[in-house]
Amino acid sequence: MTGRLCIIFIIAAFLLIACSKQAGLTESQIRLSEAKNAQAILIEKANIILDTKVKGVFLEDLNHISYASEIALRAEQVFVDAKINLKSESLAALDNRIASYVNTAGLTAVKLLHQSVDMTVNFKKDIEDMPLQPLTSNSTSTSDGMVKFLAKQYSADIKSCCISDLKDIAIFLSQVDELEHYPLRKMIANVEVRLSKVLRHPETAKEYKNEINAIGEQYRKVRSSAQTLNNNL
Repeated sequence: MTGRLCIIFIIAAFLLIACSKQAGLTESQIRLSEAKNAQAILIEKANIILDTKVKGVFLEDLNHISYASEIALRAEQVFVDAKINLKSESLAALDNRIASYVNTAGLTAVKLLHQSVDMTVNFKKDIEDMPLQPLTSNSTSTSDGMVKFLAKQYSADIKSCCISDLKDIAIFLSQVDELEHYPLRKMIANVEVRLSKVLRHPETAKEYKNEINAIGEQYRKVRSSAQTLNNNL
């Protein structure tokens, strides 16, 4: 009887060990589970930002959209760091949601670039239209002071209306796709240099605006395609 009991205990022990091995997770499964959990937290955070912070006015929403985009990149990096060659459906949905703002970003940038050129041309005209002062120390001083005032005002206006927002748009577009949006981002990076050239040579403004329109064409095409699709539905 004792021998039989020993055999039963041994068999039971082997069964327990076998079940334990079956129920346990492999190292790769554990890594996948942990990565999924970490990624899900980030995806949820980004979606909450888009749900609660974005109100429908693009330039006011841009910082929130860009932050959500940054979180999406971190969520994608979770799988890269864990050496997992997968992309979850929830992350793909988040990426699509963020990508829906890209066309608006491009068209807004084009509008701001045009606005910055117009402001620069108008500033140059204001300076040129100032009445010539008699060559006396007093009048020259007054004229120089007015030019400096207008220049300071122009710099503040161009930054608040256009430059700051353009740089924020460039950051957002680089998060979405560096290569696809490189031409527009490069134009934004060079905007102050190009505006300085327009100040020195106002006749270059038309050429510059044509370049802006050429780059903006890809974003106008996307909008046109989307409108055509909506009309056909």
